[in-house]
Amino acid sequence: MVTKKEVEKSVKNTLRKVIIGISLIVFITCTVYIVDYAIDNWKNKQLQNETDNIDHSNTETTVDEDTGDVILDKYSALLKMNDDFVGKLVIDATGESGINVVQGNDNYKYLNTGFKGENTRYGTLFVDYRNNIKDFDTNTIIYGHNMRDGSQLGALSLYSDIENYRNFPTIKFDTIYKNTEWKIFAAFISNGKAAQDNGYQFPYITPNFSSDEKFLEFIEEVKSRSYYTNEAVDIVPGDKILTISTCDTVFEDARFVVMARLVRDGESAEVDTSRAVKNENQRFPQAWYNAKGKSNPFKKAKKFTLD
Repeated sequence: MVTKKEVEKSVKNTLRKVIIGISLIVFITCTVYIVDYAIDNWKNKQLQNETDNIDHSNTETTVDEDTGDVILDKYSALLKMNDDFVGKLVIDATGESGINVVQGNDNYKYLNTGFKGENTRYGTLFVDYRNNIKDFDTNTIIYGHNMRDGSQLGALSLYSDIENYRNFPTIKFDTIYKNTEWKIFAAFISNGKAAQDNGYQFPYITPNFSSDEKFLEFIEEVKSRSYYTNEAVDIVPGDKILTISTCDTVFEDARFVVMARLVRDGESAEVDTSRAVKNENQRFPQAWYNAKGKSNPFKKAKKFTLD
């Protein structure tokens, strides 16, 4: 006859084996994840080094036989590697020398696809598929992942600090057609889902606007959300805007966004950052206030619409 003590001992042994088994599974899973992440990290650095080492000093151009477009020869090697390649993004504040940018037929492919077509959590920076990269729409949008190692757009949130803005107030986006420079005028937090802001989603990824009035109204809405403003970077109808968007951890599905205005023909690329001031009445999505345990003073404020 099995005694009570023997039953208890058997149960304890079984429970111990189950705990050891679960721990082993968790350990193996974590190890596989860490190794996989490390491999992805190594591959991403190798690719970046490979493309960085390509000579981009050639100033010649070539006319594309199929489209008649004038293409910068310095990017011919990258175009051969990936015909979705559209340019390189240089954000000095992040320490990135030049990040490859592509444009697909949708806004999903390059979320988990590397520059050479490989599957990777790093993805590739990509321009919104709706944008015209040759002539630029009113608002050109670039998306990319916020990686823990700071690569891709992992350091973009440095622009939440006005001092970082003052030190690095411009962005370069050299496309296959031309080299361009942009003056930053805003950095803000947005939400990925309407439910995170009382059913509202600020349409910062709008390529074009129905009127000059709507465009200027949009710019004012952007400024109301920015960590700082700088009246030295004025924006008028006809200007082109560059929007760079990545994920943020301040709340689930948060987005960190930087906006810049294209340097006009004949205009200096210098920015008078002495006129930059912190926004003491900054507007955030409802989810931000929830995460911070604060009340939202803008909860009943009028929402910007495209109509």
